[in-house]
Amino acid sequence: MKKKMKTKNFLAACCLSFLLFLNQTIGYAKAQVLVPVGQTVGVTLDMEGVTVVDTADVESYDGKKYTPAKDAGIRPGDVIETINGTQMQSAQQLEELVNEQGETDLQVKFRRGEEEKECKVKAALSSLDGHYRIGVWIKDAASGIGTVTYFDPETKEFGALGHGITQQKEQEALPIQGGSILKAAIVSVQKGSKGQPGELIGVFAEDKEKLGSVQSNTMVGLKGVLDGTVKLNASMEPIPVAERTEVTEGAAQILSNIAEDKIEEFDIEIQKINKDEDSTKGMVIHVTDQELLEKTGGIVQGMSGSPIIQNGKLVGAVTHVFVNDPTRGYGIFMDLMLQ
Repeated sequence: MKKKMKTKNFLAACCLSFLLFLNQTIGYAKAQVLVPVGQTVGVTLDMEGVTVVDTADVESYDGKKYTPAKDAGIRPGDVIETINGTQMQSAQQLEELVNEQGETDLQVKFRRGEEEKECKVKAALSSLDGHYRIGVWIKDAASGIGTVTYFDPETKEFGALGHGITQQKEQEALPIQGGSILKAAIVSVQKGSKGQPGELIGVFAEDKEKLGSVQSNTMVGLKGVLDGTVKLNASMEPIPVAERTEVTEGAAQILSNIAEDKIEEFDIEIQKINKDEDSTKGMVIHVTDQELLEKTGGIVQGMSGSPIIQNGKLVGAVTHVFVNDPTRGYGIFMDLMLQ
């Protein structure tokens, strides 16, 4: 009898130890908490290389028009990385290097999507300004308005937009060297209508009131770190991130900044949950808030990144609008945005 009791006590001790270990493990893997933001900011991105917006004619002194870049196979959307081994970082640098090389063949390395390419280009002497040119319109930076979705109160890391900034005609995230988010104010709203997406019109100064640094541009949004003591949406406390299985069809809310710098809560409905686990269109949402409908017509450009909240948890972010029905759009799940 005593022997059996000892066995039972031993088993009880083992079970208790296991439960304590399990509780410690579960406690360590507690739900992540983030501060939902919904603030519209100015976004500036420094690109890797210079992007070809379009090819152009170069009118020379002989009266003829030349298209050096186009003839060499360069086309809009290509990213020029090096010329004669020199890394391209700005439009001005490219123009100066091409002019310095004159009639010498230029060895150009460029990227088209994921494919690396190389070609030789012979610049033409322009009769307009006496400079050698290869006939391209290029850009070395991108800027616009977007919405910050969340920030981590411990690490100060933030996420914005809920979708990537892509290259022209390419469904790939634009490669960047870095960037900034800056304080902005919404000055007007172009209301959306069927077949015509609306837009938030905002202003920001690129050399003032920096809020944070952009570190990456991915297909699920911009990611970076807030500067110093910056805290966006200061009145909002951190809330748990919802597991995807917790998200249901039905009532929810979004946080958006559609006037000056004021963040407001608006009612929406999650109408459908899509099965594609890796899509930025993971759920279909419908704006039901009459105030938002009256002011914007529904979802407009610039609202991408507006956090979606359901049952007190951060569910995801607004990403796209239906062109033929601005009251409806898509949202990305937060677990995908955090990857």
